[in-house]
Amino acid sequence: MTTNRPKIRVASVINRKYLAFRKLGEGGCGVIYEVAMAETTVFDEDPTLPMEHKVIQKLNEKNSIHCVELIEKGQSENYQFLVMTLLGPSLDAIRSTLGPTNKFSTYSTLVIAIQALDSLKEIHEIGFVHRDVKPANFAIGTLGTPKQKLLHVLDFGIARQYLVKDGTDGGLRIRKARRIVPFRGTLRYCSVAAQERKEQGRHDDLWSLFYMIVEFVKGTLPWTGISEEDKVIVMKEDVTELYNGIEAECAMFAQHLSVLRYQSKPDYELLRDLLMNVFIRRNLNPHMKVDWEKGGRYESHFEKKTATLPCVTEKDMTEVDLTKILNVPGAEKNITMEQILAAGKMTEGDEGLNTAQDDTIIEEEGASRPKSHPNATTPSETSTTSKKTKRRYIARTPSVHKVELIEKNWKKKQEEAQREKILKHAIAARRTKVDMVVPEDNTIVKRKTATTTTTTSSVEEATGKKASNERY
Repeated sequence: MTTNRPKIRVASVINRKYLAFRKLGEGGCGVIYEVAMAETTVFDEDPTLPMEHKVIQKLNEKNSIHCVELIEKGQSENYQFLVMTLLGPSLDAIRSTLGPTNKFSTYSTLVIAIQALDSLKEIHEIGFVHRDVKPANFAIGTLGTPKQKLLHVLDFGIARQYLVKDGTDGGLRIRKARRIVPFRGTLRYCSVAAQERKEQGRHDDLWSLFYMIVEFVKGTLPWTGISEEDKVIVMKEDVTELYNGIEAECAMFAQHLSVLRYQSKPDYELLRDLLMNVFIRRNLNPHMKVDWEKGGRYESHFEKKTATLPCVTEKDMTEVDLTKILNVPGAEKNITMEQILAAGKMTEGDEGLNTAQDDTIIEEEGASRPKSHPNATTPSETSTTSKKTKRRYIARTPSVHKVELIEKNWKKKQEEAQREKILKHAIAARRTKVDMVVPEDNTIVKRKTATTTTTTSSVEEATGKKASNERY
């Protein structure tokens, strides 16, 4: 199955309101453009965008500081679109500029990890698991602004709702785990359970975060570059090399996750305290500079690598209080291995959940009640029609063949995205001295910096407004 990409080019007008300035990126779940306000005027069958909108909307309702602001959604002749605030580079893009080691400093790693943990907790609290936690799906605020220290979580296209309404009392319950689950995620960062085609829970997102932390500290993971799933699983299960060279608290972080199951609630406060213990013991403070900002560890190298990026014409200079965001305690907390293991034990309420293999939908009779034969008689019909009986429908599990087909298509999309990424890196290497526009046909057209200024000015004159940089 192939997905038709939106027919959008640089200078295309979206929804009679947004002028596409620059293509920022493309992946398996869609295409991202930088847009500006303009005044002027199919459907892509992509099931990921409605999920993206749903999660972002719920996070916005909770006033999450780690989520982009949703500005508008809509639909054109052959595509759907979301407009959201423009962010800075992803953690993946930043790490690739930090020299040959690709390492973050301990301070930057902890600032990232603590905020990432908080953002995943917010997603879990609204009833979703992300299922594709990786550096490319976290981005900082716009470079050169106070928000460049603030981390944002992105790309909810393959998120899954794990909390659903219980038909018995209207409350929420944990969704039943499926027996056969197509693979979702990225091989390098996904949990072992995800590779084994098990239903992903909250702890699986945190396993991916743990692998990110190790990669940031050591520069690489033991299985980086290996595409054979069986080999990756073996290396993920052999924790000797994984734990070597990292703080003891990080190993305890993983040990807590190892005792959790699909329906278990991670102890987020315990995991945060583990990271904070390292922060305090290393005498770090929120006023220090992160690696990529002016005065940071890799300031000169990072500025050189990003010097050719187009400038943002309108910047949000709202102050970001990292002291309040990190909320560093006054002293280390004594955390024992007994606490690590006890936190993962099942409660009495958890034991009764998810015993079935498949999703179970409970609905009231009447909405889809089967029709009876006209000559049939129903004893005591008058006494039973007033009662709201419950009917249980067991969702069919997809066949193994269908799951394999889904995974094959998914892998194909990932390979296409990887080829696109390699191509973009090659093009970027040729843009070190000249600013260029790269249309979707991958032909390179040189343009002068003045052209960008003229285009921006023309939009401002047509609208009478400043061009506000937003993300599509």
